[in-house]
Amino acid sequence: MSKQKRREIEAYQYMKAKIDNREWLPQKQLKEQELTSELKMSRTPVRNAFLQLEKEGLIVIEPYKGAKVLSKEIDIRAFQDRIKFIELMIIHYFLKLEKEEKSIDMKAPAEKLQSMQRCSQSAQPEFENQELEFWQYILTMENNQYHYSLIMTCFKELFSEEGSINKVLYRSRQTKIKQYQQLVAFLSEANYPYARREIRILLNQIRLNIIQSID
Repeated sequence: MSKQKRREIEAYQYMKAKIDNREWLPQKQLKEQELTSELKMSRTPVRNAFLQLEKEGLIVIEPYKGAKVLSKEIDIRAFQDRIKFIELMIIHYFLKLEKEEKSIDMKAPAEKLQSMQRCSQSAQPEFENQELEFWQYILTMENNQYHYSLIMTCFKELFSEEGSINKVLYRSRQTKIKQYQQLVAFLSEANYPYARREIRILLNQIRLNIIQSID
């Protein structure tokens, strides 16, 4: 096997692992020049790795821009599983804070919620980007980094979805804002029982919206 072929395989395996492990999420831009520098190789093996990944439907090559990681639309069952997982993890987090008698500083989440309201009518994903930051602030006291990473990865997967699920999430923005306002109010008072209730209401409503969208 030639040296160039080995480098091509190395580049391909590196990039595929990043995508498979969700280190590179859908819509991430991949720059050829940055990857050649990172992998310490010429552009040819990186370019050939791009071509192979595009054949496998993992990325799309964009002329003069590099490439972009593609999203794979998850089915309804997988979506429901992720929603249920998020619910269980967040409820567990609130229970832990209640047991330890800790409270979250809600100034930053409240300000982020206002930003979400301002961009809620935009067709662009700015609302979901702000929503991710909102949850980062809410989860700031999660000292188990593995749990934190799992929750945030699930959120990122759902928010980067395209197709019918993305449309339902867009239509659910106003519902989420209303429930988030209640959540912020309860967490400001360290009222964790009611905060847990709001999470259940919110996620059950999103699940119902998804189910109704396919009827």
